Amino acid sequence: MFTLRILCWFSALLVATLSGTQIVHAAEEKVRFSVAAVTGSYMDEFVAIEKGYHRDEGLIVEMIRAGGGIATQALMAGDLHFSTSAGSALSAMLRGAEIKVVYTNIDRPGYQLWSGHGDIKRLHDLRGKRVGVTSRGDTQELSVRLLLRKHGIDANAVAYVPVGFGAQRLAALQAGSVDAVPLGAGDFAQLKQHKGHMLGDTEKEIRFAYVGLAVASKLIARQPELVEKFLRSVIKGREYARRYREPTITILGKYTQRKREFNEVDYDSTLPVLTAEGWVGDEILKEDVAMRAELVNVPVPNDYAKFFDYSIVKKVYRDLKSTGWKPAP
Repeated sequence: MFTLRILCWFSALLVATLSGTQIVHAAEEKVRFSVAAVTGSYMDEFVAIEKGYHRDEGLIVEMIRAGGGIATQALMAGDLHFSTSAGSALSAMLRGAEIKVVYTNIDRPGYQLWSGHGDIKRLHDLRGKRVGVTSRGDTQELSVRLLLRKHGIDANAVAYVPVGFGAQRLAALQAGSVDAVPLGAGDFAQLKQHKGHMLGDTEKEIRFAYVGLAVASKLIARQPELVEKFLRSVIKGREYARRYREPTITILGKYTQRKREFNEVDYDSTLPVLTAEGWVGDEILKEDVAMRAELVNVPVPNDYAKFFDYSIVKKVYRDLKSTGWKPAP
C-alpha cells in the first residue's frame, strides 16, 4: 500500500511537472517587429532584447530591418506584429489602413540633411536634384518634404530615390548617385570627416509622432495583453537606456557595428529628443495629422485622435511607478 501511494504521488508530481512545462511553452509567444535603421533611435528595442525584458514577458522576438513604407505594408498584411515606423504608418492610416500608433519614443526626426557636392550648400540648391531615402514614403522622405515646405520650397521639386539604410545612404551620397541624404547622428559624424554640407536640421525644425510603435487595430482588439507585454518590455529598455549611458552605448555598438565614438554621438544626440513617457500631446498630433493629410493628398480628418491609442503605454508607466520598478545596471 505504501509503495502504491508513493507511485501515485510520483505520477501526480510528474503530470504536474509536465503540465507546468507545457504551460511555460504555451506562454511563449513569437513576435515580429521592424526597425527602419540600426541607430540610437531604436536603442529602447535593442536594450529590451539584450537585457532580457522581452523574455521576462514570455516573448520570443524577431527583429526585421525594413523601411517605413515596406514595414507598414507588412503590418497591414499581418506579417509583422509591430512596426517602429509609426510616422509612416500614420500616412497609411489616413488612406484607410486599420492601424494605430500606440507609443511615441521620439517626437523629432533625428536627421540632418546633407549634401556631398560643393555646389549644393543651401536647401534652395536642391531644386531638380536627387535626395536619397531608405524607402519611398517613409519618415525620412516626409521629414525632407516638411523641411522643404517650411522653407518655402516645393517638396516635389526634388526626386526621392530609395537607397537603403544609413550606411547605404552615406555610400550613395559619397558615390554621387544621389545629391543629398538625411543622415542620423552617427552617419553625419562620419561624413564630417570627409566632405559635405549640412543643408537643414529636421531635429530642430520638425516635430511630430516620429519613432515609436504602430500596431494593427485588430491585434489590439484580439490580443491587448500581447501589446501590453511588448510595450512593457520596450519601456523597460527605454528607461534603462536613459539611465545607463556606458552599457547602452556598448549594446548600441553590438547592433550598429560602428566605432564607439560614433555610437557615443548617436546616443548623446538621441537622449534629448525622447518624449517624457512614450506619448505626445494633442496639439502636436493634430498638426501632424493635418500636415500628413496634405502630403498624401487626402482631406484632413475631423477626428485626428482616432489614429492614436496611448492608453496602454500610459498604463504601463503607471504600473511601473506603482510597483517601484527601476532598471538594474
